[in-house]
Amino acid sequence: MDSFWYRDLYGDDWENRCHALLSLKHGANYQPIGDKGGDLGLDGLSLSEGVAYQAYGQEPENKDPAQGVKNKIHTDLTKLKKNQSEILELVGKNKIKRWVLLINKDIPHNSIHQYAKNKEDEVKSWQLEFIDDDFQVIIQTPSYFETESLEYHKKKDDRIEVEIPNPQTSSMNNIRENEHFIKVFNKFRKITDNDEEAENLALDEIKNYFENAIWLDETQKQQPEFYSSIEEVRSDVEADAKQGSIMEGSYDSFSNTKHTLETRLINKIGTRLGTKTLANVRKYIIADWFVRCPLNFKQKGQKND
Repeated sequence: MDSFWYRDLYGDDWENRCHALLSLKHGANYQPIGDKGGDLGLDGLSLSEGVAYQAYGQEPENKDPAQGVKNKIHTDLTKLKKNQSEILELVGKNKIKRWVLLINKDIPHNSIHQYAKNKEDEVKSWQLEFIDDDFQVIIQTPSYFETESLEYHKKKDDRIEVEIPNPQTSSMNNIRENEHFIKVFNKFRKITDNDEEAENLALDEIKNYFENAIWLDETQKQQPEFYSSIEEVRSDVEADAKQGSIMEGSYDSFSNTKHTLETRLINKIGTRLGTKTLANVRKYIIADWFVRCPLNFKQKGQKND
């Protein structure tokens, strides 16, 4: 493995890698906070150990990396005070003993350690309910993940199979009454004059949507970095669906678009996935495309506005 595995990881890429490595380090005890973390000054938590994590993947063009780290410490620790009510709901009765900033390079200057010590004293002076009396601010470099990075790169060559619990399928009546079904049903009615056929097509997609949604939740927990790749695909799919919304309503246009999306999924993430998991993600994302995107097939002969 490259000793400098972290050198090309900046911004979101660094944060996603940290989530993956922290999941290996703490196992089920690690809780990624997600997009909301940037607003709270927390990217992840290991509550059983009282550790909060924040990732900082500094870009290489930063001409004053030491000041960049100090600015990050100041800005994100201030968020603990600003968002104390939201954080208290998140951590409950647990206390944060250590706030760890994970940076994507070596410590740029020794003055950072003293700065961190001063800031931890300041945070303790706020007397926040979720801050431990022995609260510490710690800066960790990529060497913090020495063991986990080896394990990560070893696993990277293996196909990912995410184990999911058996989903509870809704009754057919409940599915028919669901707002997502109604949306998809109306879209399929644009490509067929047969309501029964439109209903069957919509039922297939909505069943895929509900039965495989739990897969995405488990993937976020078990494979957080890979989950981010799936989200990129979903975002691209939605962008293309806006263009697809002006296509003529026909089985050919529907089938061609669906085939394009499936091909993109396979090209983007197929080589990383086991057969069963690939089938699950394919079914879910295609169904999600029908549910969430502004797809609205035009009737044959209908002119665009």
